Amino acid sequence: MRRWALACALPALAVLLAAAATPARADLRVDGRGFGHGIGMSQYGAYGYALEEHRSYRWILRHYYPGTRLARTRAYAIRVKLRSARVQTVCSAVRAVDARGRRVRLHQDRDYRVQIRHGRLRFRDESAHRTKAELYAPVTVSGGRDFCLRGRADNGVEDGAYRGALVLAPDGNGVLAVNRLSVERYLYGVVASEMPSGWPLRALEAQAVAARTYALGARRAGAPFDVFSDTRSQVYRGIRGESLRAVRAVHATSRRVVTYRGRLAQTYFFSTSGGRTADIDQVWGVPAVPYLHSVSDPYDYLSPVHTWSVRFSERELRRRLGSLVPGRLRGVRVIARGPAGRVKLVELEGSRGTEQLSGGELRTRLGLRSTWFRLRRI
Repeated sequence: MRRWALACALPALAVLLAAAATPARADLRVDGRGFGHGIGMSQYGAYGYALEEHRSYRWILRHYYPGTRLARTRAYAIRVKLRSARVQTVCSAVRAVDARGRRVRLHQDRDYRVQIRHGRLRFRDESAHRTKAELYAPVTVSGGRDFCLRGRADNGVEDGAYRGALVLAPDGNGVLAVNRLSVERYLYGVVASEMPSGWPLRALEAQAVAARTYALGARRAGAPFDVFSDTRSQVYRGIRGESLRAVRAVHATSRRVVTYRGRLAQTYFFSTSGGRTADIDQVWGVPAVPYLHSVSDPYDYLSPVHTWSVRFSERELRRRLGSLVPGRLRGVRVIARGPAGRVKLVELEGSRGTEQLSGGELRTRLGLRSTWFRLRRI
């Protein structure tokens, strides 16, 4: 075992930032562990259990979500927000059907520019330089095997190709583009986007079940979409994010989900724990969840960010924290930690008083990998 327990036992550490007589090289060192919120399944930990102990995906999921069971669910569809923009350009499409049932044939080898006009969605054929149709929203666009969406989507993919259908609807003065497809096909584009496809198949299978459970738990009737295509939900890169091994993992775990007392579990996951996962109530300040409590993560050391260090000059600290500090920044002090060592509360000392903020807020302000860290003046 790594000596993560030593970090947990350290008392709150005050770091004073008194004005230096000579220019400082770096005034604060942050020594941390892990990457991510720390709740639920550690992906590097799952990798380690699969690689070193050949644990099954069932065992891995029981370890990170203790007290849960696996169940089989029925087939569902999911709606993924790809992006919202003033104009959307669709390609590889063969058909558009509007809210009143009107069907319009599209040419698969042409691009169609879609924008709002007089309350309807105008499809302009970019090759013929003329309007193809003006349709009542929402409009469902389908391709042959797939369709493509020009431009950069929220997932970072340029001119991405996607399975299923594209649903276009007004979004203020712009057009919202949502990919509607089966959950299983959605997972094709998620698993290898969230976990390296070269990792052991058992780890990929655990990722597939966790991602499927998370997606089904996010479905919202009446909302314009269910999930984002980026880290606000889980990363989905469409066909470009697929791999044969990831698809194999989805098939091997078909329709299997994690449940607790007969209901879908909240299967949060993240990259690297630092040696131990976290209690959800200690990190996010929400009521405790029986299966989202801290567990040991011995193989997390395989992660390149199992431990890490960063340095900040006094000037950089004041730039990042200045708006929160009463007066001139004098010091930073950790005043509360959770049982697993993660920082819960920090105090900023200024020339006109003090201000408290959560460990998560300090992490965001300083761009730290996690809230499991120590502060040291250098």
